[in-house]
Amino acid sequence: MGRKKSKNQLHTGGTANSATNVKKETPLPPLGNKLGSASFIAINTLTKPALFSFYDEDITKNEGNVYDKSLLLNASQLEMVPSSDAVKHERSLYAKIINFIAAFFILFITGILFPMISECLFDNDQLAKGDIVSFLKYGIIIKNRIVAEPDMVPDWAVFGTEGVIFGSIVPLVDYLTRRQRQPKTRSSAYKNTLGSFIRCANTLLGIIFGIRKIEWSSSLQASGAWSLLNIVLWLFFDGTLTVLFSGLVIGLISAFTCAQHFPQLSQTLYFIDFYFFALLMFSKLGRYLLN
Repeated sequence: MGRKKSKNQLHTGGTANSATNVKKETPLPPLGNKLGSASFIAINTLTKPALFSFYDEDITKNEGNVYDKSLLLNASQLEMVPSSDAVKHERSLYAKIINFIAAFFILFITGILFPMISECLFDNDQLAKGDIVSFLKYGIIIKNRIVAEPDMVPDWAVFGTEGVIFGSIVPLVDYLTRRQRQPKTRSSAYKNTLGSFIRCANTLLGIIFGIRKIEWSSSLQASGAWSLLNIVLWLFFDGTLTVLFSGLVIGLISAFTCAQHFPQLSQTLYFIDFYFFALLMFSKLGRYLLN
């Protein structure tokens, strides 16, 4: 170890030696592309003990190297930590394919179950049991026209394909328009999760049960009340313009397609109400699976 300086040397040459030591300190090399030499000099000065100037140059030089190496090591370790954006982009093509196949089968099974729920909707006036499923059965009519042997393709396959289409409309519009998928809010109801889809499905079952059990004065009263309720449900569950306009378009298409067999205004409102909320429900599931 080095020897300690005498008191005379400290009083007479302390200032000069300190100045000499400061001048002999060379700036450290820049650390990567983020930290320059000026930053390293500041950090090095703050981390070195204040009594460095009282010891020989060989001691201070070795100690300074130890501090410099530790700083370089810590900074290099920070640079090696990947950012969150880099981690998100590391999903392999294999994982995306598996996710797409799983989403397809879940939407397909949901589409098969959906007509069974639709047949349960009727009231005590003009809407009979099974009327609301007429729009879904147009897929079977199209299948019988374009397929050479219609018996080879079962009806449940058509309903499953319609479920995939319903669940893919809103995610596809989101991708094409690149709009905000959900409002800027902290409410958990807007989040596209499996729980939000289950809440929508339970709400649909509750509406169907209420329309069946309540003694309405007319079908127009029931369908009109559902129309007003749909506005509140859209604001509560989603609130995006993509779902609003897509649901209105699907509802109007269903009402126009079935207008020949169901010309009453109350029946038209029923088709718009039902398929508007059905698209909202499928959009929650589709966004959860595909996004």
